[in-house]
Amino acid sequence: MMKKIIFSVLTAVIMFAASVSHASPYMERTVKFGETLYSILGGIFDSAQVAEIVKEIKSQLPDFTLKAGATLLTDENSVLFKLSLDKELLIEKDGDGFRVEAVKYPVETVTAYVTGNIESSLYGAITSAGEDFSLAMKLAEIFEWEIDFFKGIRTGDSFTLLVDKRFIKGEFAGYGKVHAADFFNNGRHIRALYYENGKTRGYFTPEGDSLRKGFLKAPLKFSRISSTFSYKRLHPVLNKVRPHLGVDYAAPVGTPIHATADGYISKKGYGKYNGNFIGIRHTNDYHTLFLHMSRFAKGMGIGKYVRQGEVIGYVGSTGISTGPHLDYRIRKGSTYINPLTFKAPASKLPKVEVAEFQDATKYYASRLDEVLVKTAYASKTVPTM
Repeated sequence: MMKKIIFSVLTAVIMFAASVSHASPYMERTVKFGETLYSILGGIFDSAQVAEIVKEIKSQLPDFTLKAGATLLTDENSVLFKLSLDKELLIEKDGDGFRVEAVKYPVETVTAYVTGNIESSLYGAITSAGEDFSLAMKLAEIFEWEIDFFKGIRTGDSFTLLVDKRFIKGEFAGYGKVHAADFFNNGRHIRALYYENGKTRGYFTPEGDSLRKGFLKAPLKFSRISSTFSYKRLHPVLNKVRPHLGVDYAAPVGTPIHATADGYISKKGYGKYNGNFIGIRHTNDYHTLFLHMSRFAKGMGIGKYVRQGEVIGYVGSTGISTGPHLDYRIRKGSTYINPLTFKAPASKLPKVEVAEFQDATKYYASRLDEVLVKTAYASKTVPTM
């Protein structure tokens, strides 16, 4: 099956190259602001034909709209609109008449290995592997409950994943599902296997433990820690030693802030010291607090229920602050907890479902194991499972 897919992709590449060569007489340009189908087609077809062509276009593509900036190829007998990577619209002379053809190109999918070694950041490792930044985001979202990508990444960490890659006419068109992934972080091996059965969906360890925890490791996707949890910290503005019961994440103004767990907004307002802030009440008497926001996300208000990962506001430097950052805090009851050492409880698959899960994911697990064996053979070491 994989050979057939790869063959199809190579065939598409060859056909696309041939079509480009054949299309060389065309003149390529973009649609200008104020242009219409009538003005574009008027040089090739008479007004009556253009009116019929417009009707035919609407028949084949009901949602078609001509947008400024769209690419088109023209010659003396035809116009080719490149609507998207997978869709084109050809209008050409056909004897004394015309022909309108909307072409939808198939999407070829190949499941591929991607491996990388961390030297400075996950983003750098992904791009060094020849992949797009969006794959770094996918990987970070899978492991964000297990790994703090601001503080926990180490030089020498590595990853392997099996991901669907989409191709249209031989061109890369984005990533699909990540089926499985290994991440070696500071000597720890974390494996994620995707599983869904209609009512359950997500990434799990081989034992059936969900990688999705009650709390995210951090409220920002990418940033750096500028100040840690401490009971005695010299305040950079007040120049006094006082407790700092949270973690400061430095980030540009406007960086989205995400709720780290489901809960109800219990506080929202402005304070002299804390600037714009939001407090969220979670189950089991857990509370989170987000300080120094530039602004709140639309619709945020006391009593609103927010989901884990939902954007609640944006990084700023309001209140007493030396620069744009988020002060993030967690407490249980009245006791504050260091967010960097806090371990959120994990959920598990029901025991009766674990065997079904392991059977459903064994193919991708075995493919990751093949990489581990090759790595062990090459380095003469046995990776920790």
